[in-house]
Amino acid sequence: MSADRYMKVTLNGEELHLKGGFYEVSDYLGTTRRLLGLYLETPDGECYEDLSVSFGEFVGQFGCFFANVNGCLPDTNVETFLTENLIAFPGEGFKQSTFVRYPVYRLSPHVRDQLFTEQENEAYMRDFDFRDVADELAAKDPDWVKHALEQEKAAFDEFVSQLKGI
Repeated sequence: MSADRYMKVTLNGEELHLKGGFYEVSDYLGTTRRLLGLYLETPDGECYEDLSVSFGEFVGQFGCFFANVNGCLPDTNVETFLTENLIAFPGEGFKQSTFVRYPVYRLSPHVRDQLFTEQENEAYMRDFDFRDVADELAAKDPDWVKHALEQEKAAFDEFVSQLKGI
């Protein structure tokens, strides 16, 4: 994880650093996979709040995480914060835990690029390949991961353009 990589964000007039990391969880076949995690820190490195939550379960969607909607941000809805800042958008699914429903959110590929190195993004993409076709894809196109990530960014840019009515 790139502890020195972050994105500046403002929350209730306070400047914070958005950072990312990976949880290691097991998928339904028992294979260890990475799950994205997001958190906020103050500029001096103090932990501010976790924006994601892990239940030790694989989300099953590339670039997705469970949003911590259980009152994690003071005076702010975490879902509003994520979408208004173009950090992440609603994905498909949720995790029910007692009385709280934690929705799946998909991290913007541009934000992921700011929080993680190219090598970390590529490792995450390869690690996510639960169909085990990475070697097969690499034989056809050695840069398949890079091309897949570029396609994801282009699709996201189109989504944001439509969202903004551009």
